[in-house]
Amino acid sequence: MIRFILIGFIIFSSFFSFAQFEEEIDHKAIYNGAYFISKNAAGQYGVITDKGQTKVPFVYSRIIENDLGLFVFKINKSNGFERSYSLGYYDHQFKMVLPCQFNSLLSLEDGLIIGSQNLDKKFGLVDTLGRIIIPFEYDEMFAPTESLFLTKLNGKYGFINKKNHVVIDHKFTYAAPFSEGLAAASKSNLIGFIDRKGDFEIKERFTSADDFQYGYAQVFFHNQTSVVDSKGMILLPPIFKSIHSVGNGQFVFEASPNLRSTLASTLPKLTIAQNIEELSQYDSLVTTMDSEIDSEVIEEKFMGVMNSIGQLIGGNEFQQVIALYSDGTNQLYAVQRKSDNESENSNYNFALMDGNGKILTEYRFFEIKPDEKIVVEETENGFVNYHVDSSGKLSKIN
Repeated sequence: MIRFILIGFIIFSSFFSFAQFEEEIDHKAIYNGAYFISKNAAGQYGVITDKGQTKVPFVYSRIIENDLGLFVFKINKSNGFERSYSLGYYDHQFKMVLPCQFNSLLSLEDGLIIGSQNLDKKFGLVDTLGRIIIPFEYDEMFAPTESLFLTKLNGKYGFINKKNHVVIDHKFTYAAPFSEGLAAASKSNLIGFIDRKGDFEIKERFTSADDFQYGYAQVFFHNQTSVVDSKGMILLPPIFKSIHSVGNGQFVFEASPNLRSTLASTLPKLTIAQNIEELSQYDSLVTTMDSEIDSEVIEEKFMGVMNSIGQLIGGNEFQQVIALYSDGTNQLYAVQRKSDNESENSNYNFALMDGNGKILTEYRFFEIKPDEKIVVEETENGFVNYHVDSSGKLSKIN
């Protein structure tokens, strides 16, 4: 889930940066093992065949394989302590299509590449033959969502299509990519949501906002959060640290630990603030979100699952909740219980819970890998991995 912040906001994109690379491997198989990214004695990378024939010269600081081919990196000359890199691109036939003249490259699913030139830092779009699809004229450019590219031009944000036609004028001081037909945007010091015509479907009244998922978006009044539907209706009082839609009208939330025993009874009595000026009514409920915590102490967390009218699902005894599935009407979570033993900081094991709040397993899983739908159990013989389906059925992985 992406959080879009207007005040003090920094854009984190999926463009390659050297700090994001996996651990270096001196000899890595690519293209189904037919070739190898290798490093020579001087620490430079190239590509060779299994017989040692050079396909890409050993002149690069790093080489990364992706669906389109290879992105290659060279260190720029610098007198400072921080290194910067220039990027280039080789296709699958080891032809250099883009020389190392870019400070960022992003491969897209349709075989195109968003690039930013070293010379003027302008963004544009090229294909795998090096042909320019969208000229290098934008200050910022993001991967397309719902067929529209978010771009920044002359200090303002707008949206273009693949043919470089302006769909929504560059008139916003801030904007985010579209999701579910809406995009967070601003012309002022607050954020709302625009439709594909560039009109505000949800007026500007939030200090930050997430993208829409499953029909809802998390919205912020400073550090207090709630969720809003596609018509702009705020569902719950903004008293949460975080709350995310996970499907079927259910939400995973985190709240201040002092609300653990009282949230279920307090929430129905609260009015729903519609703007920043109405937040003071929650002062006694919301604790400071950014307080420093002793590094030796594990912060107590209060997480849970809630429906759209504020009813808790599964109770209020969870330390952590991880959404695993929203499949049809099935919801599946991994939940970690708050420890009943005050001498312990946490109960580290997870159980599986369905969308009705029924605990399906014992608290036996040491680790949860939500992207892979894998749960890990620690046994006397070591760690055992299970794949879990949307109903909670476990299949042991050999």
